[in-house]
Amino acid sequence: MHINNIGYNHCHDADFQIQRPTGSGDYLMLLLKTPAIFTLNGEDIVTEPNSFMLYREGTPQFYRAYGAQFSNDWFHFGITGDEMSFFEALDIPFDKVMQIGDLNGLSLIIKNMCYENYSSNLYKTDSVELYMKLFFIKLSEKIHSVGNESSSSYYDKMSILRSRIYNMPYHDWNIEGLAHQLTMSKSYFQHLYKEIFGISVMNDVIQSRIEHSKYLLSTTDLPITQIAQMCGYKCELHFMRQFKTRMNMTPSEYRKHIADEKK
Repeated sequence: MHINNIGYNHCHDADFQIQRPTGSGDYLMLLLKTPAIFTLNGEDIVTEPNSFMLYREGTPQFYRAYGAQFSNDWFHFGITGDEMSFFEALDIPFDKVMQIGDLNGLSLIIKNMCYENYSSNLYKTDSVELYMKLFFIKLSEKIHSVGNESSSSYYDKMSILRSRIYNMPYHDWNIEGLAHQLTMSKSYFQHLYKEIFGISVMNDVIQSRIEHSKYLLSTTDLPITQIAQMCGYKCELHFMRQFKTRMNMTPSEYRKHIADEKK
């Protein structure tokens, strides 16, 4: 994949319009930050902000502002025949406007792509290609996380919260405090968390502690008591029970197993 042209956070007046009856000669990705009107198969479609459009090469391109301003990120790009399987695997639709929620993460990737594309960096071509692949992977994740409207609207916030849990396994996490961070009731928070991640929040907290303890057991010589404390356990025995339940061995047995594997 390669960039032919790219723009980040471009703004236009109310009279902005694009008319390309035979397309642009390449593929075109649009991230729409304001409402717009797209003409598809002779029909005008009003689109909402936080939408995207991926034009296939050769598809007519007719779109215009809807309101006082038209704002978007965009890039024209080319792909080889072999690379089409990449899009097919990600199940990203062509020639269809879709609303996908918060665009900030995707827009940031385009900002980085834009910087690299116009830089004189030694490996800018490789960097841009990697950013493009990351962009479409993240776009696919957004597309396929919006099946349930209630969960999709909280997906990013939930993901950030889950990242905190795994980065701070030693914290005294509890359902009331976690739900309060997202201004939800405890019951709704627990329901949504499991719906998104496929695991209950407190089981995930335990899993984050077990994962951190595995890292400490395999990379340090710290005593089990200290590792338990560093993973949020006030009681070493409680830690050992939960570890054995999930790993089918004690922390000491796990440490020995890892050491034997390294020999």
